[in-house]
Amino acid sequence: MARKLSGKVVADVTALADKAWFDARPERDFMLRDPAPLEFKDPLGEAGEGFSWRVLVVRLDGGSRLRLPISLAWDLHNDHAKEQHLAVIFEQVAPEQAKVLRAKAVAKTARA
Repeated sequence: MARKLSGKVVADVTALADKAWFDARPERDFMLRDPAPLEFKDPLGEAGEGFSWRVLVVRLDGGSRLRLPISLAWDLHNDHAKEQHLAVIFEQVAPEQAKVLRAKAVAKTARA
C-alpha cells in the first residue's frame, strides 16, 4: 500500500539567523559564527591543529549575504571578532568573485 506523502520546503535556518543578526546590527557588514551541521555541500575536513572551522558571513547588496568557511585559531571567540579584523580576513581569503560582489555593495552604499 502506498501512502501519499507531502512536504514543504524548510527555510535555511542559518540564513534566517544571519539576517536577524545583521538586522539587529545595521552598522556591521561582517560576522563570524560556527558552522551549522551540513551547512556546506562538501565536508570541510580537518581545520588543523589549534584551529576550528568558522563561517565568515558578509553582508552584500540588497540584504543578501555571502558565507565563507574559514579555519581560524580556536581561541578567537566569534563575539570578540572586530569588524575591521574580519574585513582584513575577508580580503585575504575570499575568492575574487566574492570581492567583486562586496565592492559593488560598498560602492552602492557610498552612493546612497
